[in-house]
Amino acid sequence: MSFYSDELSQLEHHFASPDNGIVILYGERQSAIQDILKSFLKNKPHFYYQARSCSAKLQQQFFYDEIREELPKGMRIDVRYSEIISGMLSVTCEKRLIVIDEFQHFFRSDASLMEELIRTVHNKWNNQKVMFLLSSSNKNWIEHDMVSTLSGQAYEIDAIIPLKPLSFDDFRATFPSYDFPSAVEGFCIFGPFPDYWQKLDPALSLQENICKHVLSQDGFFHEKGKRLLPSELREPAVYNTILCALSSGRKKLNDLYKLTGYDRAKISVYLKNLMEYDVVEKIENYDAPGHENAQKGIYRITDAFLRFWYCFVFPHYSKLARLESDKFYKKYIDPMLRTYAGETYASVCTAFLQKQFMEADADAHFGDFGMWFGKVGTIDLIASDKKGNHIAGFCNFEKNRMTYADLEWNRYCLKQAGLKCERLYMFSYASFDEKLKKEALSDPALILIDGEL
Repeated sequence: MSFYSDELSQLEHHFASPDNGIVILYGERQSAIQDILKSFLKNKPHFYYQARSCSAKLQQQFFYDEIREELPKGMRIDVRYSEIISGMLSVTCEKRLIVIDEFQHFFRSDASLMEELIRTVHNKWNNQKVMFLLSSSNKNWIEHDMVSTLSGQAYEIDAIIPLKPLSFDDFRATFPSYDFPSAVEGFCIFGPFPDYWQKLDPALSLQENICKHVLSQDGFFHEKGKRLLPSELREPAVYNTILCALSSGRKKLNDLYKLTGYDRAKISVYLKNLMEYDVVEKIENYDAPGHENAQKGIYRITDAFLRFWYCFVFPHYSKLARLESDKFYKKYIDPMLRTYAGETYASVCTAFLQKQFMEADADAHFGDFGMWFGKVGTIDLIASDKKGNHIAGFCNFEKNRMTYADLEWNRYCLKQAGLKCERLYMFSYASFDEKLKKEALSDPALILIDGEL
């Protein structure tokens, strides 16, 4: 768990505290949250319960049944939360750890458990020290709905620990034999999730890993692709249609309407459901002055592998049943993979600049990074400093070289966004044409960066 040593240290810090407390740990659906829990719980006296999506009454019964099995024989408790918690605390130790995993399933419909946790934490007559660890893989609910759901109870939470997404550098360290383009493409497909990385073979090339673990019928990701949607989402035909449309580049409600034939109200409801379960997110456009030229209401699939599956595999699934994996890869994946990974390359460029500014003097620091999606063009990265100055960047991962014509187009996009930039970065994995290089020599505000980052 070296990737998450900081998060584990925070958990250990709270457990070592002499005070009772309530701590929240959360990450994305495909994060390594279960591995972190397993590592943290090791050699600690604990009770663990994983909540389900069910009625409040049935949830309480499951909680009672499972905890009662772990209590000493002969101990009598009833189904009330106060009794269940008292039963767990009656098994004395230096400090008790009680984990409620996927706790959002409790609190969405029933606030009484949180009331009991708070009462326990503040009970001065309770001689058994306790830490309640509430974990969740529903990042969207934690960041957007939890506080409003808990209301004033949220002030009783001692710490909220998010699992940071792993970086491109972490991926490269895990797959050191991959060249830079393969690493970008691999990170684009499998995302920042070590649980996914562990299913791959570092000794195989990216193509070989895709053929063996994604395209083969018995591959882990082949089965994963067919059951990635949360079980709570009904009508898979509708969700499959919307996700397939999103993965093909239809990111706006009207685009989805034209492709799917579903009415806009229906699409909005299903998008809301997908966002609730962290499958889809609404993209935040950078707040640039040119509002009239910016796209609004843009959506994308959050999970990298899910996006890849619906873009390359789902539309051609009958072909996969007939073709060998390597032939399917060469026909349906290889020709478009470099283009497909362009947005991930832009995120790698953004991380490269962020790291540079973090290491620079505070006066030279630019933050608040984002993207601007225009009606006729995209700015891959924008950032601002405390004085309101901006920098912008454009990234090329696909073409053999960036040209002077690209610079003219980039300047047009900046004009559409209403931005005047202190510096303009142009990233190209390949190279730049001579006219563009000459322009950079005469313009210190134009910075060209090529090759590996």
